[in-house]
Amino acid sequence: MSIFGSQGSQGSQGSQGSQGSQGSQGSQGSQGSQGSQGSQGSQGSQGGTAGSAASPYVSLSLILARDGTQQYWDGSATRTPQQTGRDAWATFKSMAAGPRIAVLDRTLDSIFNVTLDTAAHPSAQGRVSVGRETLVTLTKPEDAFLAQHQLHYLRAAADLRGDRLAEISVETTDILSLFGSVGYLSADATKWTLWLANAMIRLCTSLEMPLKMGFDVARPIAMAYEVQPMIQTPGHGAWPSGHATESFAVATLLTRLMYQDTFDPKKAVQDQNALMRHAARIAANRTVAGVHFPTDSMAGATLGISIGEALVRLLDGETETTGRSFDGSGYTGDFNLTLLGEALDSGGAITGQSVALDPQCVPPWLTELWSKAKAEW
Repeated sequence: MSIFGSQGSQGSQGSQGSQGSQGSQGSQGSQGSQGSQGSQGSQGSQGGTAGSAASPYVSLSLILARDGTQQYWDGSATRTPQQTGRDAWATFKSMAAGPRIAVLDRTLDSIFNVTLDTAAHPSAQGRVSVGRETLVTLTKPEDAFLAQHQLHYLRAAADLRGDRLAEISVETTDILSLFGSVGYLSADATKWTLWLANAMIRLCTSLEMPLKMGFDVARPIAMAYEVQPMIQTPGHGAWPSGHATESFAVATLLTRLMYQDTFDPKKAVQDQNALMRHAARIAANRTVAGVHFPTDSMAGATLGISIGEALVRLLDGETETTGRSFDGSGYTGDFNLTLLGEALDSGGAITGQSVALDPQCVPPWLTELWSKAKAEW
């Protein structure tokens, strides 16, 4: 049994920014490059510090200014540290973007784990757990099955490439802009919402990538010379779709914040709220582009909705969420929001079950961050 734990938090180094661009196409979680969001806050010359950015000239100026203004000092303390006695939320807020992202990612990654059914490669089944409970079970399709039952969908979808060019190009590394068209997302007005949305993308990346590696499902381009994708095909496996996972996880999170209804992701899908419509279109665009099968998106949607719902319910202090299973080994259908809604119904392709949650795994500072995000809406 192969287990992937919280080490995925290393991905938070995507906060270094330009690294995210390496993700090209890939996990969109490479959007985590946006996750360096805090770095956005460093607009202009502010650089996140007082005055100019670091340079030898600034350092020399500080040395000379100190020498020219310092009175006698015997080395004893002359002030009380501001940190003394403050709570964890105050500490978290005071951190720079990179360290703050590292703490947030490490905390979220510690809640979820990935387990593959065997140490042999590739694995037929994989699970994502929350705490000690299985949250999602995915059973992969075989490549020959995809060639027979899924490849033909790409032939029809390719007709939409000209119409979807702009969307697909943007969505290669940016999905949040689409959700920002539904509700006001701003680093100033909805700062903590953006922090959580970006963290959700990075969390999904840390969970989906071990699954992709373990399943090692071939991409469409490997099955027909005629696929000829309109963007470069990523080197990692197709199943589950990272774009679908991240898009539906973010849509689930934002559904809780933007909509005033009782939180019910399944209902949001079946009612086709605006966020879920965008998530489904982002996912389907990967089939249009020629890099994913519809089943990849069905698996990704299953994973993303479940991760998003579990995290939201944990942050809300709830003790139960919905776990889901999707068996891709026999799924021959297409992917769209209507089909996803049908799959989530009783007797559909996606089965559901109750999963226990332990809200004690959420530290007080993260609960406070959640309160701040909710207050933005």
